[in-house]
Amino acid sequence: MPINAPQEYYNLEEAYSKEKDPEEKERILKKMLVVLPKHKGSDREFASLKRRLSLLRKASRKVSQKHKSISIRKQWPRICLIGYDPKDVLSMFKLTQLGSIYYGIVKSYEVPVQLISMDKPEKNRDLIEQADAILSRYRIDMPNKKVVVSDEPNLAQAIKLCGAIGIFTEKSDDVLAMKEGDTVFTLAKRLHMEVGKNAYALVYGKNVKFQGQRVSMNYRLNDGDRVFIKT
Repeated sequence: MPINAPQEYYNLEEAYSKEKDPEEKERILKKMLVVLPKHKGSDREFASLKRRLSLLRKASRKVSQKHKSISIRKQWPRICLIGYDPKDVLSMFKLTQLGSIYYGIVKSYEVPVQLISMDKPEKNRDLIEQADAILSRYRIDMPNKKVVVSDEPNLAQAIKLCGAIGIFTEKSDDVLAMKEGDTVFTLAKRLHMEVGKNAYALVYGKNVKFQGQRVSMNYRLNDGDRVFIKT
């Protein structure tokens, strides 16, 4: 019995055969399930589509699990620990094991950082390439990176080395990790705020002349500043 599908269905089928992105292929399959008419003649086609969708999802999960330990999105300053005993690291920081590495978000002096501990840097080169600072028990050849060789991981020293500062905003008590030299304008972009010509900020902190000082968008932020941006 013919399935009597509309032309849109066959267009989707052709798009599916040419598509390489798994997420887009899944989206097309879902739409095909909606477009396909529901009757006895289309039962086999429905079963085939559902089977393909199931196999596609299983394949996506396997790829995701395979790369889980090496594809960590960088949202905070990243510090890599190299060569330290995992027991010592876990006794100092709350980290989670991901394959051959240990990972977590920790705070030092209110500044959140992305901490990654590993034994073999040669197997995790992609993670190290995004590091803002490296703490290592032994000398490593990373000429373009800031490296501190130390018997114990001194996180405060690493944070100072990578120039991270903690900034508070008007609407949150959670600290945002910024970098030395960042301005109010940089913060506004980080917060996805639209800034007009007359925008300014009120700053409360240890380096302003008085609390609530009005500053321009080019004002350089300091560690511990609380910033109220007025657009």
